[in-house]
Amino acid sequence: MLAYGRTGKAMSTIAEAEEAIKRKFGEESPGGSQGQIRYDSSNVIENERWWYIPCGWIGCSGCIVNKHDLYVNWLGSALSQPDYFWGHDRGLFHDLVDFSFAPDTSKELAGKLLLRFQHMHPNARGGHPKEPVWYRDSEIPSALASQFPIFRRHFVWFAIPEIRQACETNGLHFTAILSRGA
Repeated sequence: MLAYGRTGKAMSTIAEAEEAIKRKFGEESPGGSQGQIRYDSSNVIENERWWYIPCGWIGCSGCIVNKHDLYVNWLGSALSQPDYFWGHDRGLFHDLVDFSFAPDTSKELAGKLLLRFQHMHPNARGGHPKEPVWYRDSEIPSALASQFPIFRRHFVWFAIPEIRQACETNGLHFTAILSRGA
């Protein structure tokens, strides 16, 4: 059953969010036994856009599930909860995203942040990685020259604390959207 928010858009129920998590991770439910997700419901956090469901297990501190499309953002365990929420609210997911710096961003700042990004570009022999790989220092100048300001199909999850700090201290502006086919 769908509820409707202030905008008139359909929002899902928490039960549908749980089902979305099960679908994402297959039949063996994370943090619980087969067919159910175990978590303390008193630790669920909800706002107008999403639920945080603390169905953690080793290497995961829970999931954020969007109400409007039931997208499941698996949180991992490397960042703080405030960073997870800040990043999610700005389109930074534990998935490949298209990250766009504002055109007036200094390339020096962008280069520093790129060191915390992972990419899916082919190597020198033309082979595509099976999973995102870190930029090497030597690759940063050419990445800036060929891609700035839009970096498509990048994994930026681990860069959230640095991106947040750059926004707060350097006035960084950016947009990020889930990459197609991610």
